[in-house]
Amino acid sequence: MVTTHVAVQPVPGLHVPLTLVDLNNSTTTYNGLPRIFSDMDINQNHVKNLLAILMKHGLREKIGIHRLHKHDDIPQEQVKLETRLETRPGKWIKPVPINSLDLNKIHPIVFKFVFELVTGELHLRLDPYEFGEGPSPVSLCDVDNDCIREAADYVNRNNLVDAIALELLDSARDEQAKESTAEVEVGKYGTIVLPKSMMIGGKLIPTGWPDINQPYDPEGEPPPGEHWNEAKKPDGAVTHKVHVDAVENERELLNDLVRQGVIIGA
Repeated sequence: MVTTHVAVQPVPGLHVPLTLVDLNNSTTTYNGLPRIFSDMDINQNHVKNLLAILMKHGLREKIGIHRLHKHDDIPQEQVKLETRLETRPGKWIKPVPINSLDLNKIHPIVFKFVFELVTGELHLRLDPYEFGEGPSPVSLCDVDNDCIREAADYVNRNNLVDAIALELLDSARDEQAKESTAEVEVGKYGTIVLPKSMMIGGKLIPTGWPDINQPYDPEGEPPPGEHWNEAKKPDGAVTHKVHVDAVENERELLNDLVRQGVIIGA
């Protein structure tokens, strides 16, 4: 196991502007992730220790811990883009063509740790693989490289490179975020992220920490702020995703989820 000093390379979208190379690489990164499944789990001691590092550096409301996973593969020359819902509190994450995006109007959200040994020194890259509309909620002045380095060293020493990612949190400025969320897979339409209270049954698999709406407790088990809702048919059969007929907009998609008994109505 490598334990040499970690050198943090410039982070795309934070230290340096995003480029088309970053976006094209993100497709390969995303498609190479493990697909989410119901028994996917992380030792809570690792989550607790990483959150303690973020808390120590005053970044608990800026940077979170994300369970590395993917849903369906996305085509080349497309990326996962998160947009806010207009009719409900929540977000819609779906693949969009790279050539349809203005790089100045998007920001990275989730980063994979990538380590390279260069002339005896361990170099860290944070490769973005999901993006969001608008400016980043986390600015360069918010990012403490010592925090990133300490978290990266922990991830490396504990062999968590293929299990843990870093996520930029917009919850602190997000008026929508008043409770933890759950993500529902909707096939070719990507995923819908909604307040957990809108879910009707289903098994919720934690995918992100912390829940910043809860007070920090260094001794207790950290409550997750994000979940994946393992979809089921009315007969109880696990499908992992909800089949949605052709829809043209957000309202039709949400209405379909209500009709199928996945979420509560307005």
